[in-house]
This record gives sequence, structure tokens and C-alpha cells, in this order.
Amino acid sequence: MVNQELMKILQIETQVSDLGKENLLDTFPEFGKEIGNAINTGEIIAFSQELGEQLLSMDIYKASLLTNFIGFVCEKTEDTKAGQNVLVFFVHVCNLVYDLFQYIEENEQEILLEDKEKLYALNAKWAKAYFGFNIVCVAVMAFLTRDVALRIALLKMDIGNKTQYLAEEAPESPYLRSIRYVDAMPLTCSQLNLLVLNPEQKKGFLATANDLKNCFHLLFLLEEQIYQNLRKDYGMTAFNADPALVRLAHGEYPKDCWGKSYSTYFMELNYSSVFTAKEDLGKENMYPLIWGEMSPNYIPVVDNYAVIVLWKKGISRSFSGEFMAVDHPVLNPYVKIEKELSEEEYDTWLQKIKLAMQNNQQE
Repeated sequence: MVNQELMKILQIETQVSDLGKENLLDTFPEFGKEIGNAINTGEIIAFSQELGEQLLSMDIYKASLLTNFIGFVCEKTEDTKAGQNVLVFFVHVCNLVYDLFQYIEENEQEILLEDKEKLYALNAKWAKAYFGFNIVCVAVMAFLTRDVALRIALLKMDIGNKTQYLAEEAPESPYLRSIRYVDAMPLTCSQLNLLVLNPEQKKGFLATANDLKNCFHLLFLLEEQIYQNLRKDYGMTAFNADPALVRLAHGEYPKDCWGKSYSTYFMELNYSSVFTAKEDLGKENMYPLIWGEMSPNYIPVVDNYAVIVLWKKGISRSFSGEFMAVDHPVLNPYVKIEKELSEEEYDTWLQKIKLAMQNNQQE
């Protein structure tokens, strides 16, 4: 059990003068003592889980600071059991911060973000949530990057419209700088099954995509894989990617990658194009594209495989390296070719796709 003296301290309301002090918990001897005891007894994971269970009963600002410790334990032990409680607390804090920014927008009071005394006087919960928000976001990322189930759990909490607003539309603030990473995680794919077909060659393969938040990143790594492993069979004569972009796409941050772009070798379409005659592609400028900005999780699926159809004719798309920046060092972005299809398997997949298209038309 968490020491009751420590709990009392964590429940005391933080005063305005302490907001922004990220080392506030270190000033309480009880906190350091309890951490030391947990380490010495080998109970650090259980201790962090108990603290997670109590977050909503604590002062909002102190609880926000505490998530930094809980996230640290996750990083060091790879144990994500405290993640669900951290997510619940994140949603609570996110709702408060969202309400604050809605008030600011409606009343044209952006000046409040620069005056913590006035903000605290207006709504102490808003103030405490706001000043602790970035710390909570960083802690949440420790869990979301390691546990796919938590990404799904956050998606089901139906808070995406609020995280998107805070990430993209709210006034710029240092306390919002990490929300964009959290916003992207629920739709970041994990071990996504891919079926890639090339009607011109009547070939195909199965692949896996992992830790990718948009399809531009996926298409880049997919074409890299095709060039490295299947370029002769697929008629891919070049993979004209700057080496810095390759490093970026695999999780590095080379200084010379920014401002560079990549143009796709193929035109990648969804499965509705697989029965289209080559000369009919793009009639009336209509292409069923795999949209680069969308999550790979939204690629149309047949029999639990996201289907990508490769064509040489059509439009080549160019995108900047920013689409391939990896949001966290724990993420492992890749596309891996698993198995080439036999002629029989290729034909079987065509029949599955035809059936899926017929079912869609009936609906």
C-alpha cells in the first residue's frame, strides 16, 4: 500500500506559486523515501501501479508530475500494466485543458496563458491541468509506444476530436508540445497485414507494416522493400531516395533530411482498381488512391489484409520527409515482405476481392 503520509501530501491542493515547478515532488522527503523503499524491496512496479490507481484522487498538478515517475518505471521495466490508469487520468486532464482552450477561444482570452495567477483565479483545475499537461503526455507516450492494446483503448475513449484540436488548432504553447504525438498514436499501425498486388505482372506478396502513422511512410518503406527484394519481377528500375530520408524513415534523425522529398515509383491504389483495365485507369481523373496522409489502419481490407495495388501508369506522388519522422525512439517502423504469392494464391485473392466488391455493392 502507498504510505498514507505520502497520499496526504499528494492530495493537498497545489498553490498557484508552485505551478510550473516540475521538481515539486522532489521537495517532499516522503516521496523520495517511498521510491527508495520500493526499489530496495523490488516492488517498484507494484508501487507505480498503486500510484496509478490513485491518480484521480490526488491533486491534479501533483498527479500530473507523478505520471512522470510512473512513465519512467514503464521505460525501465517495459511493464505497461499501469498504462490503463494513466490513460484514464490523461483523458481527465485532456478534457480540462480542452475546456480551457475552448473558453479562451470563445472569449478571446489568450492572455490567460501568460498569467497563471489570473488563470488560477478563474479556474484552479484548468490551471493545474494546463501546467502539468505536457508531462502527462510524455508519460502516456511511454505506454502507447510499447503496448498496442493501450492504443486501441485510447481510441475507444473517443477523445480524438479533442486531442486533434489541441495538437493542430489551439494556440501554440510549451505545455501542448507533446500532445501531437499522443494524438497520432491511436491510429499508428502495429503488425498490420498487407496484401500487395501487381495486376500488370500478375504477381503479389504478403507483407507486414509496423509503427507507421501515415501511408506516405508506409509507401516509402514498401517501395524500398520491393526494390531490395523483388525489383526484377516488379520492373522497378530505381529507388531514388536520398540516404538521409532512408535513415529518417527507419527512425533516425539525420540533420540533412529536412527539405528533401521522395516521389513514388508506383501508383498505389486500393483493391477496387485490381480489375480495372490499364487503359481505363484515371478516367475522369478518378484514382482510388491509397491516400498518403491517412493512417495505414484505414486502408480497405479484404479477409483481414489491407490491400495495396501497384500500377506503373498514372500519377507519381511526392512527399516531404516530415511525413516519415518517427515520434518516439521505442517505435520500430518497418515494412517487411513475408511471402510471395503463387499463381494459385494470386487467383484465390482475386476471387476474394471480387466477392468483397460484390458485397460492398449490395450494401
